[in-house]
Amino acid sequence: MTSRKQFLTSAVAGAAVLSAPAVARAQAGKTLTIGYVPSTLFAPVFVAVERGYLKSAGITATLTPIVAGQDAMALVAQSQLDCATAGLSAAFFNAVNRGLTVKFVASTGYQPKDGHPTALMIRQDLWDAGAHDASGLKGKTVGWLGNAGATSGYYVALILRKYGLGIKDISAVNIAAPDQQVALERKAVDAMFCAAPFTALFAEKKLAQIIGSAPAGIAGTGIFFGPSLLNDAGYAKAVMAAFRQGAADVSGSGYYAPANLAAMAKYINQPVELIKSTDRYDFKPDLRIDGATLTDMQTEFIGQGILTYKTALPDSQLIQRY
Repeated sequence: MTSRKQFLTSAVAGAAVLSAPAVARAQAGKTLTIGYVPSTLFAPVFVAVERGYLKSAGITATLTPIVAGQDAMALVAQSQLDCATAGLSAAFFNAVNRGLTVKFVASTGYQPKDGHPTALMIRQDLWDAGAHDASGLKGKTVGWLGNAGATSGYYVALILRKYGLGIKDISAVNIAAPDQQVALERKAVDAMFCAAPFTALFAEKKLAQIIGSAPAGIAGTGIFFGPSLLNDAGYAKAVMAAFRQGAADVSGSGYYAPANLAAMAKYINQPVELIKSTDRYDFKPDLRIDGATLTDMQTEFIGQGILTYKTALPDSQLIQRY
């Protein structure tokens, strides 16, 4: 049974979406190019497109897959993409520091209290040999999507902190999500940091087992806007209203509605049954920004020396709220 709190949250989110019909109608004829990393982390955007929420606002969306968030920042800032759904990264912080026009506007895919959709996994043979946590990863090869300055790199750093280790203690390898299974099969890495639904897939195939996960209640991924949206508040608000409607759809049990699962399956190119069986992320109907994680990530990257500056940028330069 839906709790009173869940009901009120959904009602508020729905009201927020329905309160902007005039803004939405004013966007007739607009086109929106979206770069996306194929992951259920970005379910609100996939649902907003497939269920027609952007179309109802007069916006025609075109989606293009991208390998990782750091690959998209320059494309967004140069208006080759209007927005991107991806992880926070050193590339984003450095782009803002260079004066490029790109802002973080929403957090998606909060880490849940129950389950581990995003996790550090160790190769099955090493698990079988007794390696059941990250304490023995010093000097080992660890793969993930992106480099040390990616969201995954930040999450790995958080897991390693517990054991007095850091990114410099391991050998990091950038491996795109579609190539991670092959890397595990060929034993090219000792461990892999994965996002759903690959965590469940690798465990099911007995390629790797979980030895650590990102802390519950944080989000290092979300939505980035470039100049075309940042310079047109009405357009930006209409897009965000559609994305919030998608977030409201997947924030509760509606996540498993057939139309929503179909939208996710289409863009991550994985079967519905795998998505249903995989631990899911939490979504906030208002797509609120996790400012604490953004701040800590910037601090971590400065400490690692992978940012081009040493004094943290204020939120006012990094974030735009609609």
